[in-house]
Amino acid sequence: MVRLRPNAGYLGLLMFAALLVVLGITVGGVGGAMAIAGGVVLLAGFGGPMVVSTVFRVPVVAVDATGIRLPLMGVRLAWGEIVGLRAAVSPSNRPVLLLFPADPEAAIRAMRPWVRSGGRNNMARYGAPIVIPQQSMTHTVSEVQAAIAPWLPPRERPAA
Repeated sequence: MVRLRPNAGYLGLLMFAALLVVLGITVGGVGGAMAIAGGVVLLAGFGGPMVVSTVFRVPVVAVDATGIRLPLMGVRLAWGEIVGLRAAVSPSNRPVLLLFPADPEAAIRAMRPWVRSGGRNNMARYGAPIVIPQQSMTHTVSEVQAAIAPWLPPRERPAA
């Protein structure tokens, strides 16, 4: 199982959100209320997954005999529903793992509502709706790829 690993940028965003809440409380009024609301939205949106994964031990990626689960994303795919897997590099030059479902639209519909637009953007950018960035995982892309590869049909396994 792979868990979420908050990186410096992620933690910086959470600190900024907390600062917005504190600033909103000290300023008060309409501007303060807007700052508090913005901070709370950021804390819930970005802090929630981190708390769920690190505190409640919910994995980002779970691999077993039945398939692959991405609980934070809300996607579950049986091995027969996966047509490919490969490592790639993001536009920001960071390693990512691309997971190609047989029915990309069904995978996007299975995603939690707040990550669906990201799945659509990933389809346009990478050709795969499921992109797992290494920077937010406790394991490297190659380690996750190696854990998944034995479960894929031989023709779908990544080259060694």
